[in-house]
Amino acid sequence: MGQIKQATIEAFNAYLDGLRGEFQGTTDELIEFTFLQFDSISLDTICIAEPVNTVAYLTHASYQPRASTPLIDACVKTIRALAKSLESRDDNPKIVICFQTDGLENCSTEHTWDELNQLIKEKTKAGWQFNFLGVGIDAYHQAEKMGISLSATVAAARDADALWHAFAASAINARRYSRGLAEDTGYTTGQRRAAGDRFAQRRGLDSSDLDLTKPTAATKDAKPKPSLVDEPEL
Repeated sequence: MGQIKQATIEAFNAYLDGLRGEFQGTTDELIEFTFLQFDSISLDTICIAEPVNTVAYLTHASYQPRASTPLIDACVKTIRALAKSLESRDDNPKIVICFQTDGLENCSTEHTWDELNQLIKEKTKAGWQFNFLGVGIDAYHQAEKMGISLSATVAAARDADALWHAFAASAINARRYSRGLAEDTGYTTGQRRAAGDRFAQRRGLDSSDLDLTKPTAATKDAKPKPSLVDEPEL
């Protein structure tokens, strides 16, 4: 993500705003947010089950793209860690996991595709929602290997506007699902088009008519500005 670092920061911050309800004009703290960053150097836990309204925006200082992509290892560890954390809870929260990367799996050593695929299918059967947001790659090919539904996958173009819309759509869908306004966190045709998804059509996911059953995406020009001081680019 190094080549699109600034775009990724802005898009991730739009994701937070979307989960908070900024695009719908209402805010609440119903959503708890867990954030992990991974590469071949480490899997870093930034926050765990924190009210989304208190989660810090990304900055150039807090986001440092680096190294390779152990996607399988990171996904398995994330799912298992979340499952473990739920054991101490006495409620039954809705779970949405969104994996985002601009790279293909290239260096996992601890786990396999089959292991990840079975784990995701197991959790999906238990009611968990999984989204895969790939940037500049055929996200659908990778999602199939992971066991994630193609309807819950988007392949964003590698530019700032497309990335912003992909993250914003992911947040809107997750928030609608959390509030009981949608049955799942799948993407619409309009959301894929706004994200510059050039792989959806060959998968039969880009119909001629826009899906108007839920918002296609937030309007970028109307996004709220992060209330923080911009860090100098490193």
